[in-house]
Amino acid sequence: MRRVMEDEFVLREKKILSLLDQELQEGEEMASTVRHIAERMLLGDKGYEPADIRKNVSFDVTLGPETVKSSVDFLVSVAGRAAMVIKCAAGSLSSRERHVVAAARVLGDLPVPVAVVMDPMSAVVLDATTGKSVGEGFAAIPTKRQLIAMLSGKESKPIASGTLEREKRVLLAFDVIRCCVPKGADGGVQLDDAGESCSKGSVPGQ
Repeated sequence: MRRVMEDEFVLREKKILSLLDQELQEGEEMASTVRHIAERMLLGDKGYEPADIRKNVSFDVTLGPETVKSSVDFLVSVAGRAAMVIKCAAGSLSSRERHVVAAARVLGDLPVPVAVVMDPMSAVVLDATTGKSVGEGFAAIPTKRQLIAMLSGKESKPIASGTLEREKRVLLAFDVIRCCVPKGADGGVQLDDAGESCSKGSVPGQ
């Protein structure tokens, strides 16, 4: 009897793990679809050039003695300045807003001013400094000309060390929950300690 109960438990556990794997795979497939939508939109209606956009950008996050990787799906630069990050989601956008804001604040030496989270149907555009939404829907994602105008005369300031540590914790907590940080496919790049891009698979700072 005990052996039968153990076998049933193992079978249930395998089914649960199988369902979780399936959900993760479906979620990543949907996120991949969103990434393609975002790229076509940026290069089309939004007026960006390929040189303005870096895809699947991974970066180091150091918290205490540990250094781990995080990522954004797109990093958009204008006028020589990192200006907008985009994360593509398969689920609720509202649950991802804090995630993308933390990524925008942690990614470089200076916070990236505009943060966007999007799914196949809509998008939320946020001011990374305040964390507040400044627009919803694909139409709210700024064009290149609009983004340049938004940043004109605005100077980014480094985040206070205490606040930065908190943002790192928020970012990594969301990454753990998400369980599927992009692997750097489709032309992904990695940022070194100075915020410059280096080839996929290379070691930061080298």
